[in-house]
Amino acid sequence: MMLKSPFPAVKQVFLSFLLTGLCCFVFAAVRKEFQDLDKLYNSGKLDELSANISTLKPVNDEERACLGFYNALLKVKIEDAISAHQWLIEKFPKSPYAQKSLLELGKIFILDRKIEEATLYLRRITSPEIIERFYWLGLCAWWNDDYATAISNCENYLRLAPRGEFAEKSYYLIADCYLEQKKAYSAVATLLKLQNAKLPEMDEQYFYYRLGYAYELSDKPIDAIAAYRKGYEQDPYSQVAYQIEDRILELKSSKPSIDISFLYPYSPLQVTIVQEEQPDTLKPSVTIDSKSSSSSSTKQIEVKQDTPVKLKEKPKEGYWLQAGRFSVESNANRLVINICLLNIPAAYYEDVSGEKKSWVVVCGSFPDRAKAEEAKELLATNNINSFITAY
Repeated sequence: MMLKSPFPAVKQVFLSFLLTGLCCFVFAAVRKEFQDLDKLYNSGKLDELSANISTLKPVNDEERACLGFYNALLKVKIEDAISAHQWLIEKFPKSPYAQKSLLELGKIFILDRKIEEATLYLRRITSPEIIERFYWLGLCAWWNDDYATAISNCENYLRLAPRGEFAEKSYYLIADCYLEQKKAYSAVATLLKLQNAKLPEMDEQYFYYRLGYAYELSDKPIDAIAAYRKGYEQDPYSQVAYQIEDRILELKSSKPSIDISFLYPYSPLQVTIVQEEQPDTLKPSVTIDSKSSSSSSTKQIEVKQDTPVKLKEKPKEGYWLQAGRFSVESNANRLVINICLLNIPAAYYEDVSGEKKSWVVVCGSFPDRAKAEEAKELLATNNINSFITAY
């Protein structure tokens, strides 16, 4: 039988008084002008921060540790910053600022690819308020190919800060670990959890790029293309869109039946179709002959590639096929090479619309519209979409 304390109310009052006193002591240990240094640093006002530090006069160890921490953050040279943080940790080991310095040293050594040193400093952090250490410990474990530990640390971060600053990165790191372990389905599941988390300010284009790649490695090309398309269409001219293009074309090379026509969002205003043929004014550079054999009927194209691979400007005359528009020049060049292998002359030119550049792949020119149609059919049989235009 458990005996109850005869003074439960007294104990509760005393505990409440003690906790209140401790909170007041911690708050009073660092005056407001010292606490404001954190706001200046986080808002990027480094000149004002430096000026304030030079005028402040600390009266206790906590304020001295505070000044030491922000002085270390302002160091320009990495070596000086490391020395300043290490001095603070040794001088004020019980200070919350020493805990912050441990975190900063961990990040510095990660950037310098000194993963063992970074891990040692991060593991010394005991403050429950520094939750982000779990993400950085996960990153260190990932660098060391310790994927189980990396996943565990990132999951700890997500448990303690499900909508924190490093939540999105933690999901991606977990997905990376699963991909390294050849567990693509688990990577997809992790990324879908990220999508359902609805984090604020999530980079959706990058998310769909990562999701598409995970689907691709899961041997789900249709789902991969769907994800890539959602990402690509958010901003076709971004750096991530360029990466998405590369993945789409790589996937297309292994899965020719996949439809990637969304990469070429042409509008009717971009094309001038000439209804009347004017063969006398055009210089033929391609002839197409249809020949029959006893076994099959095939189309053969006799080519005279009399144009450079990259044109100086948009064609001005003749019948042409427009076969693609890319935001990466190398992708346009790659398609030109593939078309030339089909014995069809091809080239590309740079098109500028406002501040955005793209590279347009064209085939031709052809002596008349009928010949252009035959070449268009041949491209289609090789899963290359195109349309006829006349200049």
